[in-house]
Amino acid sequence: MKGYLLRLSMVTLFLVTTLLATVAQTGSIKGSIVDGATGEPLIGASVLVEGTTTGAAADLDGNFVINGMAEGIYSLRATYIAYRPLVITEVKVEGGKETLLEIAMETDEVSLDEVVVVATPRLESERILMRDQQNATVIRESVGAQQLSMQGVSDIATATSKITGVVKSEGSGEVYVRGLGDRYVSTTMNDLPVPSDDVERKNIDLALFSTGVVQNVGITKTYSTGGYADQTGGNINIVSKEFVDQFTLELQGGINSSLLSNNQFSNFRVTPNLQNSMLTFYRREYNLVDAITKQSWDPRGKSLPLDFGFTTTGGKEFTLRERDLTLFYTLSYKSDHFHTTGVYRRFNSNTVYSDFSDTETWSSSANLTGLLNLAYRFNSNHKINYNLLFINKLTDQVYEQGRNGNGFKFDMDEISDSFFTRDMNSRKTMVIVNQLLGDHRFSDSNRLEWGLGYNLTAADEPNRIRNYTGFDQGSIYFSYRIADFENRKSSQEIDDRELNGYIRNRLDLALGGHPWKLEYGINYRNKQRDFNNQFVGVQMMGVRKGDDNVDDLTSLFHDPGFTSSKIKTIPPDLYNATLQALAGYVELGFSRGKLEGNAGVRYEYDRMDVEWDINNDDPLREPRIRKEYKQFYPGVNLHYHISEQQGLRLSGSRTITLPEFKEIAPFAYTSPNSTLIQGSPELKASRNWNADLKWEYYKSTDELISLGAFYKKIEDPINITSLTGGAGYLIYANTGKRAGVMGLEAEARLNLFKNDIQSLRMILNGTRMWVSQDLLEAYQYNNKTSSGLQGASELISNLTLSYSHLPGNWQVSLSGNYSSDRIYALGSPKDANNRDYLYNDEIIEKGVITLDAVVSKGLTDHLTLKLVARNLLNPEMQMTQHLRDLNSREVENHVVESYRKGMRMQLSVNYTF
Repeated sequence: MKGYLLRLSMVTLFLVTTLLATVAQTGSIKGSIVDGATGEPLIGASVLVEGTTTGAAADLDGNFVINGMAEGIYSLRATYIAYRPLVITEVKVEGGKETLLEIAMETDEVSLDEVVVVATPRLESERILMRDQQNATVIRESVGAQQLSMQGVSDIATATSKITGVVKSEGSGEVYVRGLGDRYVSTTMNDLPVPSDDVERKNIDLALFSTGVVQNVGITKTYSTGGYADQTGGNINIVSKEFVDQFTLELQGGINSSLLSNNQFSNFRVTPNLQNSMLTFYRREYNLVDAITKQSWDPRGKSLPLDFGFTTTGGKEFTLRERDLTLFYTLSYKSDHFHTTGVYRRFNSNTVYSDFSDTETWSSSANLTGLLNLAYRFNSNHKINYNLLFINKLTDQVYEQGRNGNGFKFDMDEISDSFFTRDMNSRKTMVIVNQLLGDHRFSDSNRLEWGLGYNLTAADEPNRIRNYTGFDQGSIYFSYRIADFENRKSSQEIDDRELNGYIRNRLDLALGGHPWKLEYGINYRNKQRDFNNQFVGVQMMGVRKGDDNVDDLTSLFHDPGFTSSKIKTIPPDLYNATLQALAGYVELGFSRGKLEGNAGVRYEYDRMDVEWDINNDDPLREPRIRKEYKQFYPGVNLHYHISEQQGLRLSGSRTITLPEFKEIAPFAYTSPNSTLIQGSPELKASRNWNADLKWEYYKSTDELISLGAFYKKIEDPINITSLTGGAGYLIYANTGKRAGVMGLEAEARLNLFKNDIQSLRMILNGTRMWVSQDLLEAYQYNNKTSSGLQGASELISNLTLSYSHLPGNWQVSLSGNYSSDRIYALGSPKDANNRDYLYNDEIIEKGVITLDAVVSKGLTDHLTLKLVARNLLNPEMQMTQHLRDLNSREVENHVVESYRKGMRMQLSVNYTF
């Protein structure tokens, strides 16, 4: 350990020395570009260091900055369409200093053909994104890299929670848009689908995307026919970063407050799998059968579970055949650790089924993310982009319940005092996204865009270790009620491959003296999944261990008397699935004075094929199913400009919600706490109608006030519910004939005060929803004929206060979020003839308030320190369920799950070369 700390100190010293040396060697050029006659900023004007490819484009305020300049004398060339090129000579740059310029340009009335400037605004600043939102026909909201940095957001899942009507579940990490969760939302990157990393999810875990790979993330809440129809709640589109002519390095370190008690800092627990891992990569050493007797069954201790991370970005511009070729990359790594304690209970037919008052979880993760962007511009009208996104994540979790000797299971035998469960699992996820994008302007009125994507996902659980045993009179006893596969090692492999693409053509037309926009195109995707889950169990019934040390179970399985006859194997659970989607659409845009909009229709053919070979499946059921959906999906979006600052929007559309592979395949996945959730081949797609109305007032270029209302009608809604007649199972089911979601939204982005020295900015938004579905008779109980939708919070609000002090380079931000109670799983009767008292009530995930704070200080033009504190309030995460006493018939509310995630503190240093 001492040698490790010495090497770490030497590396840190080297990095700091290098940074300080670089500060002393380079300077920067900073300034503004304006119209010489009016003083108006020239947005997108280009400033280039003559004789090089180094330069910058002016932002919304006309400001620009060129960093990383070596000491010397330079000449700059400023260009802008319809303005005379201007050369500024004798620009002196000194190391560690900032050279200030004010450039005033004059209009060129002779010819517009002499200068062609390609200015692409970077969609990162809040002002540019607000302007884009104001001009868009659809209802769209985005949050850019600038705002994310100020709020200390490190991943996209947290980023989306800053948008009106969006909430991130602190329990599952799932993102909900207007109360609608994973199955009602779609995720794209640069308008192409990205794969899921988890068999339990339709969408990829947005926490895998560090904010360093994005320009902005936007949510389109109304449907436009150019996108896939499977997006009732909305579409989350990640716009990846492109060329920036600079190099940055950021180092991060932190700790979770949950590790500062109960000796966790010196004895954090991890699975034995981490012995075969390095950073985010895992190498499997044994097959499952050999792992029974050759690998440990006990967790390992880990000292100093500190969080660590780094991010580096860089860009370079080249000339290839007299054309511009740009390269941009970002590489980031981060690790996290936290520890929770809590309770776990489950009821069945209003009777206690399991009760553990001492659940404990040790979780750690390491995430490596890389993005490569190559852009080649043939000329000012033709450009292609290649994006390569690589994500490799390794998560490790040790879960225990019943260590205190008070664990209860309904089916435990009389000889056992209590039960103990331990689940150890490592999950490795690798995602590779390849995208080739083209943008071609054949004329001022014709623009063709296309995209081609190929995605690979490997999400594996190579060695999951599960123990289930009992305590009896000071010893460990494997009850006769413990089945052969309760003590087991298992593996799970998911391999996804997806080919997708689009092509769309846009024409500007002038018909009848009015402008029109015609857009038409096609979309295609083919997604395939191979799923394999293998169990190897151990027959331990009646075995007794001479002591009650649950941290030495390995000795039982590595004992010389242990024979291979105790090892039990069964065929693996398999399913293969394919989704094919082919669609064509046409959309017509118009403008009539203050009214503009578009109307379109999409024809989409979706086909799902799922084939399975699952143990314990119904032998009378055909082990394959095909679901086909052929349908037209109309969409209309209207935008009425009340004035230059005010607008009114109206939208209507029809969409579909397709069931997911894992919701159809009848495989039962066991969570660490023994909850089972199973797919249902009988599941049907939901068909949906959507309507939106929104008023917007743009008080200034960076201030907005808006009010909105929306309604969604969902036919055959899909939910998670208790299995009717079963014990301990959750299933996916069409629980109602129809459901309705009605809501109101409000947002305000205001500068509370602002001058040349300091500013205080507020972003406040809130959503109130009313959600209801008519339950089918099979899911009615205790006179309950209607219910909410799974995952829908009826009240959501976000508040961010940001303070900036320009002379001191200080930025302080405080962000809060509240989401009200939501349904985790719907209830159901356990007996159709006694549904008034033999039922499981719905499980409710309680609402919480979260609070984050960020303090940032710019020490120099290049060096910045940032302190981030997340989850400051550290609320208790709870799930509750009503239990009805079978004798008195009185109903009481019980906590069935609870834990706290801890407060996380992080300090980072960022250097821009």
